[in-house]
Amino acid sequence: MTPDLRNLKLQVYRFDNITMKTFSIERITQCFFDCLSRVTPHVRRGAWVITLTFVFLTASVIAQSTYTVEQAVDAALKNNAGLQAVRWEEKTQQQLKKTSFELPKTSVSLLHGQYNGFPNDNNFTLLQNIPLTSLGSQRALNNALSVAAELKRSTSENELKYQVKQVFYQLVYAKAFHDLLLQQDSIFEGFLKAASARYRTGETNLLEKATAETQRNDMKNRLNQSRSGIEQLRLQLQVLLNTQETPDVAQNILVALSWTGTMDTTAWSTNPMLTWSRQQIDVASRTKKVEATKLLPELMLGYFNQTLTGSVNPENASVASSADRFSGIQVGLALPIFFGAQQARLKAAGFTQSAAQNRHLQQRNTLAGLWQQALQEYQKNKTSLEYYLESALINADLILKQSSAALKQGEIGYAEYLLGVRNAILIKEGYLQTLNAFNQSIVYLEFLSAKE
Repeated sequence: MTPDLRNLKLQVYRFDNITMKTFSIERITQCFFDCLSRVTPHVRRGAWVITLTFVFLTASVIAQSTYTVEQAVDAALKNNAGLQAVRWEEKTQQQLKKTSFELPKTSVSLLHGQYNGFPNDNNFTLLQNIPLTSLGSQRALNNALSVAAELKRSTSENELKYQVKQVFYQLVYAKAFHDLLLQQDSIFEGFLKAASARYRTGETNLLEKATAETQRNDMKNRLNQSRSGIEQLRLQLQVLLNTQETPDVAQNILVALSWTGTMDTTAWSTNPMLTWSRQQIDVASRTKKVEATKLLPELMLGYFNQTLTGSVNPENASVASSADRFSGIQVGLALPIFFGAQQARLKAAGFTQSAAQNRHLQQRNTLAGLWQQALQEYQKNKTSLEYYLESALINADLILKQSSAALKQGEIGYAEYLLGVRNAILIKEGYLQTLNAFNQSIVYLEFLSAKE
């Protein structure tokens, strides 16, 4: 049975930081069905295919611009340009491992002339120097550099995940806070209407009306600032995800995250940043060994092939002609007689190793301190959140309810009502701020412990 689409409404979800707008296309669909009634069944089937394709493509575009936190993290890991650069650096180091065994250029020389007598002779010589660094120390250094590149990529991924989660949940908080401002705006709008009506009938003075206008205008200003803040956060998320469209979050309600990791004081030791700094010590040590091997002699191997025209063989008294060739090998050592510059490089490599060791120690101390601070921040926000959930929010709802009831019954005036509303609103704002701080503290703990 063909579905009746005449009452269909296309909902275009464009979040303009105020409300969700629904646009009706009843006239368009009416025209569409009128046209279909005048064409052949074959054309009608084609029109249905085109229409359904358009609907599916539109839904796909809308879905691609809205992300859950997991989807946002996956998109950033896939598209972020900075992380892609780090991955290319990792591939570079993997490729450089193939350069571990590298020999200097081979020397090929030709000697021609009267070096053995009056006849012209020729000599072909091949010489090859073999530095001792090619026998193992350079390979160890390249392997250490490759491992360091892998750890740098892990560090960058962990930092990117933290940045995406931080901005994501900050955006969820900003939207929740904006919704709260809209509720306040509705209250102050009603207060302004009531105050204006009371002023026109002479029931109150100009002060109450002016106060109501000030409160409403202040709320409009806060709403404008809130919209701007939301757009800025979306742009930050776009930079991290490296997308063409400005992304939005699929989560519109701010809820408390749960910490499932360990509270152990050494949980920070799994942070890839610490592992990377430790690997830098190994890289510096391997670099020092490479520089040390450059002070050792280099092996020198050679081969020559030449003519010795006119030479006499003592065994049979035969005389060598230009067609007779003589060959041999050459073995020697290239000694570093002028080694002052290389000694300076070796000392510098030792200093670099010491610097790497101290940076690693500082990194350990820093992470340990940050972990303790993060645990304290988490406990502080958890205690504050429990206060709001167990007491403050209940009292805020009670204040709003009792203030509205007392105002309707004439037990309090608008000044007292406004004071009660503002106190309740401040409590709700404080709750949202605390909930956001609680979630951010969990995100930070996940970053420090490198927890997925």
